Amino acid sequence: MTDVKAMVLVEPKNLAPSLLPAQEITSGGWLAVEATGLSGAEVQAWRGDRLDLVYPLIPGQQVVGRIAAVMDDSIPYEIGTRVIVEPSIRCGQCRRCKGGIPGCTYRKPANEYGVIPSSEPPALWGGLAERLYIDPNTTLHAVSDDIESVVATFAHPLAAGYTWAVELPRLHPGESVLVLGPGPRGLAALLAAQAAGAGWIGVTGLDEDSDRLALARMLGADLTVNVTVEDLSTAVADSLGSRPDVVIDVTSDDPEAIYSSMDLVRSGGRIVLASTKGDRPLHQFFSDVIIRKQLSVHGALGASSSAYRWACHQVETDPRIDDMVSHQFPLAESNRAIQAAAGLLGREELISVAVTF
Repeated sequence: MTDVKAMVLVEPKNLAPSLLPAQEITSGGWLAVEATGLSGAEVQAWRGDRLDLVYPLIPGQQVVGRIAAVMDDSIPYEIGTRVIVEPSIRCGQCRRCKGGIPGCTYRKPANEYGVIPSSEPPALWGGLAERLYIDPNTTLHAVSDDIESVVATFAHPLAAGYTWAVELPRLHPGESVLVLGPGPRGLAALLAAQAAGAGWIGVTGLDEDSDRLALARMLGADLTVNVTVEDLSTAVADSLGSRPDVVIDVTSDDPEAIYSSMDLVRSGGRIVLASTKGDRPLHQFFSDVIIRKQLSVHGALGASSSAYRWACHQVETDPRIDDMVSHQFPLAESNRAIQAAAGLLGREELISVAVTF
């Protein structure tokens, strides 16, 4: 293999084009990257918001590509097969892996693509590169050649949406779901809840989210609320006539959304906290509301393999997903791609962003 073109995040806000020498591997394999979706994870790494990251690294967790080389039987697909790569790598030996909990501790800061330092051989651990190393413990999912690779990247948000809206809260047909935040994963939670037979779905956002809220309505949301100018409790009561069974917090860096979740959900309801808050604490947090309302609160980290299987089927069969990636950039323009994902280039018509090869 010749030298590999990659975008290396040397330090926060310094994403530089690089040629990395090919390194020999004896296990796993190589993936020829076709497209990589961008999310808050890449934005956080680029901004320097995560203090646990070690630079330099190659960002990019939402990877779609084709098997380019196979070194052993850890890869169950033939060369040329298009696959979606689960970001989380599971060693199978640490306590979290044995307990079936995401967040393998085999590597620091996390055993997942897009955050492993490039100093660890063979260096190519992120999707903003022509090649990605396929660790033997990587989970891959075949996806059809009949869809565009950039569309296939949306399987990543879809898988998260399915885990958060369906699997964790054990959503039953006919139940009501309120999604706080209309980003890609919030919209994916809407699609997943629909597919699971939810009886009512609401989605909230801010002034800057007008296009995403409009898309949520087109996708079939029963209620969309701009909480900048509307009272959320009143809007939900008027539309649903009761409190929702499930509230999913997918807001970005908004600790106050946790208060809203606990206030809005019905007694005996379920809350899924699926977004980090930049390590900011909750002030004047009173846990009595959880006890009095007998709430179930689930912390969500990533997506399950079963959710990825559902998502791969969904991107192949749901034509609405063809329009979910609104912005595409070539590898050389990865800086602009991350800025677009962060909303720094404007939020008009912004749904989700991908880098293509």
